[in-house]
Amino acid sequence: MKRFGFSIQLSSEQAVEAYKMLHQDVPPQIAGEHGVLREIGLQRMSIYLLPPNTLFMQVEAHEAFDPLRDFTHALSVHPVIQAWDDRMHGAESPLLKRIAGNQTELNWWRLEQVYDWAIEQVSGQK
Repeated sequence: MKRFGFSIQLSSEQAVEAYKMLHQDVPPQIAGEHGVLREIGLQRMSIYLLPPNTLFMQVEAHEAFDPLRDFTHALSVHPVIQAWDDRMHGAESPLLKRIAGNQTELNWWRLEQVYDWAIEQVSGQK
């Protein structure tokens, strides 16, 4: 299992509340049993807010997962997914904006992992 961390900023105070509200009811085409997140190999996704407007996302995925390839592919799977992405990142009133300095191809900036601890490392448990 691979883990990744990503960060992005919300565009305004109003965007914070809108983002939270939208994530209370993510469409099944995205997060459902047969949704695109599962299709591209994600096992878990968590998003955290660092006030006032920075988001941190952690994903756990199968070993073959490639963020650029698989998140890009996800946009082509269903029109609902493209519409969701347009609401988040689109040209008209986007909720999210790139963090200054992010020159990568992904809107969410992939973070460098600097430390990882697991109980298995110290106790031999699995």
